[in-house]
Amino acid sequence: MNDLGLAKPQTAPTLEELVGRAEALLPRLRERAVETERNRRLPDVSVQEFREAGFPKIFAPPRFGGYGLGIDAAAAVVSTLSSACASSGWVANLFMNHNWMVSLFPMQAQEEYWDGSSDRLISTASLATRSQMDVVDGGYRLTGRWKFSSGCDFADWFIIMKPSSTSADWMLLPRSDVTIEDDWFTSGLCGTGSRDIILDNVFVPSHRVAAAADVQTGNSEGGHAHGLPLLKVPFGLGASWAIPPVLVGAAAGMADAVRQSLIGKKALFTGELQVERAPNQIRLAEALTDIHAAELVMRHRTAEIMTWAKAGGAPSPLEAATSGRDASYVARLVTRVADSLSLMAGAQSIYLANPVQRFLRDIHAGATHVSLVWEEHAERYGRALWDLPPKVPGK
Repeated sequence: MNDLGLAKPQTAPTLEELVGRAEALLPRLRERAVETERNRRLPDVSVQEFREAGFPKIFAPPRFGGYGLGIDAAAAVVSTLSSACASSGWVANLFMNHNWMVSLFPMQAQEEYWDGSSDRLISTASLATRSQMDVVDGGYRLTGRWKFSSGCDFADWFIIMKPSSTSADWMLLPRSDVTIEDDWFTSGLCGTGSRDIILDNVFVPSHRVAAAADVQTGNSEGGHAHGLPLLKVPFGLGASWAIPPVLVGAAAGMADAVRQSLIGKKALFTGELQVERAPNQIRLAEALTDIHAAELVMRHRTAEIMTWAKAGGAPSPLEAATSGRDASYVARLVTRVADSLSLMAGAQSIYLANPVQRFLRDIHAGATHVSLVWEEHAERYGRALWDLPPKVPGK
C-alpha cells in the first residue's frame, strides 16, 4: 500500500499473457467440471487460481491495484475459460464485470470496498422478489430477497438493484449485511452458485448508491475520477457483451468434445467410422464456422466499444442498438449450434459423465439472461433504423 492507504498500481499484463494464463488452467477446469456442477459452486481452488492469474483485476482501476483494461481483454479470457467449464467462465467473468461496476460508485464507497487491497470479489443480485425500502436519515433501510447472486460464496461485497419502480440505482453492501440462502437447483450453469440473498433491516448509506442515470450515460462520479476510457461509455453498452463470451467459449468446448467423442466410434448398423461419414463432416464444419463467425462478431463489437471509449464519445442510438442486436444474435446463433451438436453426438452424449450434455444445458441456461432477449434488441434496433424514439417501459 502507499501512504494514502491505496493498493499499489500494477503493470497490466498483455492480452496474450492473460489468455495464456487462462489456457494454462483449462486441463484443471475440465477435471473439476463434474465436481463444480455436483457441488453447485466453484471449487475454492478454482477461485484462488483466478485470483492468482489476476482475472478479477482486468477492469479494476489502477488506483486500487487493478489493470484498467477493456472488455475486449475480458472477452478473450472468459471465452477461453468457458471452453473447459461454462460455470467457471461465468463466475470469473462476473468477478471482472462487477469490479467494473464498483468503479462507477462514488469514491467514498470505492475506498470502503477496496480498503487498501487489490484483491476484492463482489457479486450482484438484481431481481428483488420481495422487498421493502424506507428512506431514512443518511440513506436507506432495506428488507427483502434478491435473486441470481452468482459466485456469492466468494464475495466480499454485494451490489443489489434498488427496489423501486422509478429507479434502477445500484446499492453496495458488505458481506456482513447479507444472508445467503441455498436455493440454486437448476438445469444449467449449476456451478455458478447463483443463490438468493436476504436482507433484514439493512442500512445503506447514501454514498453507497450509484445513480442509474449516471452509469447508463457514462457520467458517474467514480468513473470520471479514474479517467479510464471504459468508464466513460454507457454501462449497458459494454455490459451487453458480458455473457456472449461465455456462450461462444462453451460452444467451442462443446464442438471439440463432440469431435473427440466420434474418434474411433462406428455407426451402429453399418459399422462405418463416424468420422468417415459425410453428414458428420458437414455438420461439424458448419458448427465450427458458425462459432468462428460468432467469435468474429464478438471481437469486432468489443473492439468497437473500446474505440468509442478511447475517443471519449458515445455512439449514435443506431450504433448502440446494432451492438446490442449483435450480442443477442450471437447468443441465438451459438444456441442453435449447441442443439445441432447435441444431435450429432448421439445417444452417448446424454450420460451425465459426458461433457457434451453439460455444455448444452449451460449454453441454454446462459442464453436466457435478461440482457440477451432477442425480441427486445431487435425491436430497439428496428426503431433506431427509422429514427423512432426509444420505447418508454410500461407503455
